Parts: sequence; C-alpha cells; structure tokens
Amino acid sequence: MSKASNDKTPNDGLANSIHTPGNSTIDQTMSAPQSPTTNHAPTSEEQAILVHLALADMNRSVLSQNGTNHSTTLLPQFTPPLNGGFPKVHMSHSTQIFDHLDNRVLLTWFQVEQPKFMDRVFDHSRRDIAERATIIVEHVHANITTIAESTHHDALPVHVFPPQPQGGKGAKNFPIGFLVHRVSNETKNLLLNQCIWSMTDLTFEALPFNCTHPPELLFGSTGFTTLDIVTILQAISETWTQDNNRYCIEEFFSKCSLPDDELIYKATQDFITSCHVKLLDFKITGGLLVPHFNILTTSPTNDAKTWTDLRSYLSTLNYPTSLDGYRTVTALFTCQICHSLTHPQGLCLFPLVPHWNGLKVGNRNNNNTPHQIGRARGSRPGQNI
Repeated sequence: MSKASNDKTPNDGLANSIHTPGNSTIDQTMSAPQSPTTNHAPTSEEQAILVHLALADMNRSVLSQNGTNHSTTLLPQFTPPLNGGFPKVHMSHSTQIFDHLDNRVLLTWFQVEQPKFMDRVFDHSRRDIAERATIIVEHVHANITTIAESTHHDALPVHVFPPQPQGGKGAKNFPIGFLVHRVSNETKNLLLNQCIWSMTDLTFEALPFNCTHPPELLFGSTGFTTLDIVTILQAISETWTQDNNRYCIEEFFSKCSLPDDELIYKATQDFITSCHVKLLDFKITGGLLVPHFNILTTSPTNDAKTWTDLRSYLSTLNYPTSLDGYRTVTALFTCQICHSLTHPQGLCLFPLVPHWNGLKVGNRNNNNTPHQIGRARGSRPGQNI
C-alpha cells in the first residue's frame, strides 16, 4: 500500500486513499503483496509460528478458566520512553499477534520480504479493528511514516496491511495484528526497541514478526483470603516441589531439546524459582476488596508443546494454604486499553505513565464493569502490576 497524498484534506484523503477497500488505483495493484504460492516451503521461523498457532486454542482455554540509539524527544507528539521500559503486555501465547488471521493472508505475509514487523493497536476491540481497519491503517501509516522520516529524510513509502479474519465477515473471532514493511532496518529496530508508541490519535505496540519467548503469565487465581503474596508464592512452591508434581514437571522438560538429566533438573529448578505472584487488588461495588492473583514464571524452553502442556497441567493443581484458603480457577481479564490479560481496563498502568498521550481511564464510552468502577473508588495503583 502506497503512502497517502499529503495534499488532500483529511476527509478526502481517507475517502480516496489507496488503503480504502475497493480502490482500484494502479499503485495499489502494483504495491500489494503477491498471492501466496502453493509450493512455498516455510522457513524454520515461519514453521515455529505455525506450530505455536496450532496450540493457540489450548492456551486460550487454559486462561479462560539491539538497535540504533535514537531519542524520541525529537518527536514530541509521542510519549517519551520510560527508564526501565513501559508496563508489560501479557498475552495468552507467544504468537497471539497472529491469532484468528486468515491462513491465506498469513502465508502471503510470510512471503513479504524483510524488514517487516507486526503492529498491535491499543484502545480498540477486535471487532472494532475489523470494522474500522481502513481508518486504523491510515493512522498507523501516518505515524510510522513520521518515525521513519525522523531517521531517513528520503525514507521509502511505508506499507501497512490490515488483518483479515479466518471465516471472513461472518467470523466469530477477529485478529488484531497489522503487518508493516518497507521500512529500513534502522527504523524497524527503533520501533521494536521502544515497543510502545503513544500519540493522541493512536497507540500501538511494535512486535517482531516471529515467535516471541513464551509469555510469563500462567494463570489467574482467586479464593485466597489473604493479600500477602509471600503466602501465595509459598503455597505454589510447596505444591510444585512435591515429589509427584516435580516429577511431572521434569517429564515435560525431558520431552523437549534438553539433552541430559542434569539440564532437565536445572531447568525444573529454574522454572520453580522464577515463579512470582502479582496482586490484582480491585474492589467490587460497595467497596469490598476481592483479591485476585496473577501467577507468572519464566519458561526455560521455547518448545511450544512442552510449554503449553506444562501450563495446562499446573493450572489444574490445587494450591492450599494453612489458614488462608486455597486456589480456585478464575477467568482472566482483558484490558480494553492495552489488551493485556492481567487486569481489567480500570487497573491499566499505561494511563499512569508520565506524559501518556493515549486513552485515559474513564474516557471510553463503553460501560464500566463493577471492577472498573471499584478501581475508580480508590484501589491502590502502586500494587497493580
């Protein structure tokens, strides 16, 4: 998709843009990616994406129960990067950016040449992205062009391609990732290094076109009567280190690429000790505090099946405490601002970022949930991570 003309008014530009579906300009035909070839042999990285996507449904089921050093201070319309980085967006699996994408489109995107990366927009639901794809593409295109021109004054026209859902207009689930390409490696690295780019008209997260490391988020828990995360972490550690459970964890790691018993033992130990707990302390209507906990850990392997099977197994275990109850299954929340699965919209940390240009809590027109209403009544934001 070619760069939209700067000589048109905003309304005319959108109406006549080559990003608009149905526009039959020559430029659009020439610049659109070629149809996928049936004999395309996926690379190892592309094959890894397909393997992870094949396990996406299981992951969703579990949860429902170095670049060039540029400074964005030269671009004041963007929220400046934070020391230590922006809050982390937690997804259900390592290829969620490709979820629900039409297979033919995914194969076409595989064959688009590098440099390329993925773009996940904030503040929009999946259906909203599908229905307003043309407008969102224009915003993504304009802002990435601004960033590209800050690194190269003679930058090539940026190309942005919207997702198409598997099943077409009648699909029940919609993808959220946009493909961006025809940028220099310098621009790509700049975008990926900062990751979060927030403007008044759009906020997006730049992600590499590959399988990221398995997400840290394992599952959510409720049912405990304490707010002490040390007590919860102790219950989890004691459960995982029980002989039968530890043996099962070692069995999962033995099925991936770890070559000997010593490395399997070390991987198991590292996995258990990396576990950490985050308190989600929102209040329901009436000001009652109902503690929820997110359980996170670091996987020692990128093997898709090992990580998925292990996560599924651990999510079914009971985690009793001596005096404070035991863990019950709880569905995770989906933030309407950043799409993270660790909190509802009212507990999102991004609006608390200094000089945040994106959506603020309370500015959205959709109805608040009791959890979001409770957050506005005085939950402690310093503990919500």
